[in-house]
Amino acid sequence: MAPCPRSDAMALQPPRITRLSTPAQPPQMGSNVSVSCEAESALPELTLLYWLGNGSFVEQLQPNVREGAVREETCGSLATLRRDLHFTPFSFQDLSTNFTCVALSPSGVDIRKLQWVPFGADPSNEGGGMG
Repeated sequence: MAPCPRSDAMALQPPRITRLSTPAQPPQMGSNVSVSCEAESALPELTLLYWLGNGSFVEQLQPNVREGAVREETCGSLATLRRDLHFTPFSFQDLSTNFTCVALSPSGVDIRKLQWVPFGADPSNEGGGMG
């Protein structure tokens, strides 16, 4: 007999990235830096959490960038997944790479772009458009 489908409406919800943690200060060139991405999912066993750099898997980037293991914490019907991205060491090339955290499950996808705060910039000033 086939297992019963989940009656939980949350199972139909796509995963949701809830937090992207970066250092409080812009990273210093040559220092070791880690950032983390957290996502909630009602289907943790079917959810992938991974990082992309310029649209490619980070393993295909420079050798100083690597993903950590996915960590999972269950709370009620939702699970929180967390995956770190490690820069050993941080380089100028990393500053100009577009990193994206992706949470993907059969019920949908959520993405969050990593934005490095430029040196000397005010992070509360989310300035303007393209022209």
